[in-house]
Amino acid sequence: MFRAGKPLPSSRPTRLISQPLFILTNHARTLKTVAEAVAPISIEDFRRDAFQAQKPLLIRPSTKPPDISAANQENDANTETSTSTSPTLSLPALTKWFTTSPTSGKASLTPYLDNFRSTILPYELSSPNSAPVSDFISWLQSSSSPTASSDSNPDSNSDSDSQSRLALAHLLKTYITHHSTSSPSSSASEFLILDLPLHLLLLAHHYNTSLSSSQNLKPPLTNLYIAQAPLSHLPAPLQSDLPTPFLVSHAGRGDIYSSSIWLGLQPTYTPWHRDPNPNLFCQLCGTKRLRLMAPKRGEALFRGVMASLMAAGNPNMRGEEMMKGEQRRVLEGAVWGSGSGGGGDGDGEGQGTEMLYEVTVRAGDMLFMPLGWWHSVKSVGEEGGINGSVNWWFR
Repeated sequence: MFRAGKPLPSSRPTRLISQPLFILTNHARTLKTVAEAVAPISIEDFRRDAFQAQKPLLIRPSTKPPDISAANQENDANTETSTSTSPTLSLPALTKWFTTSPTSGKASLTPYLDNFRSTILPYELSSPNSAPVSDFISWLQSSSSPTASSDSNPDSNSDSDSQSRLALAHLLKTYITHHSTSSPSSSASEFLILDLPLHLLLLAHHYNTSLSSSQNLKPPLTNLYIAQAPLSHLPAPLQSDLPTPFLVSHAGRGDIYSSSIWLGLQPTYTPWHRDPNPNLFCQLCGTKRLRLMAPKRGEALFRGVMASLMAAGNPNMRGEEMMKGEQRRVLEGAVWGSGSGGGGDGDGEGQGTEMLYEVTVRAGDMLFMPLGWWHSVKSVGEEGGINGSVNWWFR
């Protein structure tokens, strides 16, 4: 499983060489389109075309009203799985956590989430020493600043909320100072991992909204990402908002290895990696673009980049070394460098071009990624906007 983790031991070599051993070949790249289906999709078809075939599949919601009988099947563990169908993605979080402005089209977090503000979650923050981060901390420290809580919940205790904001400001400054002094390398200021309450994201989102509404020229806070937070660590009501999809519980043995939420301020980024289990990735809010590659070729790309950097890497761990410095820049360039559009058949394991797939997922979409397929994920949209996803690793 690709998960948040600590940096690899510093004894591993990271020295650059003047002539890379790995030459990027964007000119030979063909971007393929992931096969699509429209929900509801039968379990039999999903198994044949995706799960057993080991091929990615994008499942988009139907524009037709949901089939009530199919929805009932989803909640019936005794339903015959060989002929049953999976309804359009039915996750209460789609509407309970997020709302979209009918005029601007911008997505926002709902006041409902404020009930769970104290929940501790794993965050990632890029460029922690940047001006937007400093401006946000100053905003938290200002007793006159409006807060996400007071605006969304008039009955909240303003004194308590003010203390919470001051505490978060202090914790952020402490994290940043400690990380900068304990990591003297030039890339130390690029990326920070921290554990803080959900309230941090709620306030950061409100801060960005206030900048936008006041036409403030300050840039919004970005790259604040709740990355791979286990669903099991969420309060029970939030877990209930993300019930296990029908495909996950019925396509295979019904074993769930793990599940996570991904929620943050755009742009967000997940580096090139592979999962040791099949993955159903569901977009909750905003848009993300993924690039994928079949196991052998994805492995070759990763190992080639590592060889060019004379570095070792663990593609199953979300370590700091993958999110900053030369490793991020070279690997991101190898995956996301320009390529020609194209189509064609094949699983990408044969001779010829790199067979890199690209797919865009929007709210309500489900993307199945087979066992061992390599992928990288980027958000698409306005800087500072909300983007949310959830996924299940299963067999």
